[in-house]
Amino acid sequence: MIAYDKLFLMPTSGCKSTKYSAAIPTRARCRLEAYSAIMSIAHEIKHARRVVALTGAGISAESGLGTFRGKDGLWSKYDPAVVASIESFTRDPRKFWEFAREIGWIFLTAKPNAAHIALAELETMKRLDYVITQNVDGLHQRAGSKRVIEIHGNAGRVICTRCLAECATEKIVDRIAREDVPSCDRCGGSLKPDVILFGEPLPKRAFDLALKKVKSADLLIAVGTSLEVYPAASLPEIAKKSGARIISIDSERTGWDDLCDYKVSGPAGEILPRIVQAIRITF
Repeated sequence: MIAYDKLFLMPTSGCKSTKYSAAIPTRARCRLEAYSAIMSIAHEIKHARRVVALTGAGISAESGLGTFRGKDGLWSKYDPAVVASIESFTRDPRKFWEFAREIGWIFLTAKPNAAHIALAELETMKRLDYVITQNVDGLHQRAGSKRVIEIHGNAGRVICTRCLAECATEKIVDRIAREDVPSCDRCGGSLKPDVILFGEPLPKRAFDLALKKVKSADLLIAVGTSLEVYPAASLPEIAKKSGARIISIDSERTGWDDLCDYKVSGPAGEILPRIVQAIRITF
């Protein structure tokens, strides 16, 4: 059962509702505001023509995958310029693969959480057009989402840097564990996970499709993303300029909260299933 007193509706200055302070006077008031948040978002989704979700690392945190930024993020423990840049990979791919071996098993064994499943249910209910994700874990597809745009790639695939042959990561797990730098069976080139490293351009086809969907949406739901990296960080602003309303669901405050029409703070794995339930029971 969801703990309503842990959720907060925080309309921004562009919203007609009153902006609440962080100090909620009573538990009953807090529950009422949380219930209002859920019902307001359910109403927005139900009456929108095209709804697009934009997800970041925060949605997968409840699946045991660490976020990258913030006090306890991966980049507080590792230097991304050393372990996750294309320049570093090209110069010495061993450092990248050492890092990948250390964290890779978590990506391969992670399971979708309730937030991923809720978005898949919205798609099945024909209430969600597309999921645009910055994540590389493939959890949206494992949860059942069919229309997913991966703008940063997918760690479930590896690609040869020389001949561009692709292979499922799970098929070469033993080789990854055994070889300092796994090599291609076809040409002997170095293998690299099919993910975007720092310094690499986003895949044009995927990002162009993401732009098209954002521009045509009249509602954008951002889940678990700080939007600190461009060009992905530009998507909510593009949606807003195209006339979309913006809803943010995140456990932390972000630098773009003022762009949102609604901001709900709390675990996405609790909030999104409650929104789905509200859509099912309302007329």
